[in-house]
Amino acid sequence: MLHRRRILFRFPGLDQRKGEGGAVNRGIGEVSLRLRARAAIPPLVLLVIVLLFWEYFEQITGEPKYIVPPFSEVITVAITDFGDRYAPAGWITLQEMIYGYLLAILIATLLAVAVFHSRVLSQALFPWILASQAVPSIVIAPILVIWFGFGMEPKILITIIIVFFPVFLNTHAGLGAVERESIDLMNSLGASRWQIFWKVRFFGALPSIFTGLKIGATISPIGAIVAEFVGASEGMGPLIITATSAFKTVLVFGAIIYIALAAISLFFLVAVIERLTIPWHYITRKTD
Repeated sequence: MLHRRRILFRFPGLDQRKGEGGAVNRGIGEVSLRLRARAAIPPLVLLVIVLLFWEYFEQITGEPKYIVPPFSEVITVAITDFGDRYAPAGWITLQEMIYGYLLAILIATLLAVAVFHSRVLSQALFPWILASQAVPSIVIAPILVIWFGFGMEPKILITIIIVFFPVFLNTHAGLGAVERESIDLMNSLGASRWQIFWKVRFFGALPSIFTGLKIGATISPIGAIVAEFVGASEGMGPLIITATSAFKTVLVFGAIIYIALAAISLFFLVAVIERLTIPWHYITRKTD
């Protein structure tokens, strides 16, 4: 009975190159970490300065505490009142943000694709879409409240209106920014219009699309809060109005912190999805 033996050949030169390659990669990683740590120092220093000025604002300026309450007091109230005050109100506003944001992405993306591929739609809709941004959302909010009542619908609609434009504009621009050589290559290979759109235009436009999504994520609270200011009985907007009328500035600052955290969390969630979806975009930026 014959037994086969696996014969391993070792090449000292090749092994040495592999070892050198690993060392080079580790060195690049260490340099990258150092650069990131160094880049994080200035914003952290600025944050510390701002927080110190915020904490001692009363002593520095001599203004009353209700103008700018100390940062430590704001954090204390934000934590102690979270369950009874901020969580119920924040959950309402968060739902309005998320629903409006997702619907705005769907509508803006589909409309951008349609406008890009149809000259008639482009000539008919594009000027009106641009002109619609000249109307402040605070002016539209009362009309939507009259039409749809004091429920969640007008808040979601205002959020859609605010988030729609950056997503639409970046998607439309990204679809048109694909290199002509890639389109010509797909045409020479006999690709259909759908294949060209899906495999070239859409994936080529993803960096621009995600830019619009990240912008929309940061401004999504504006629509919900503006509509809540106009007419609502629940949410962060009524909480802020009630606290302001009672000169409870510390509650207002606590609400602002939670609203900002919601927008920042949504932004970073989109950034993580972007990194997982188009990792090649990050590799290209690093090599550049």
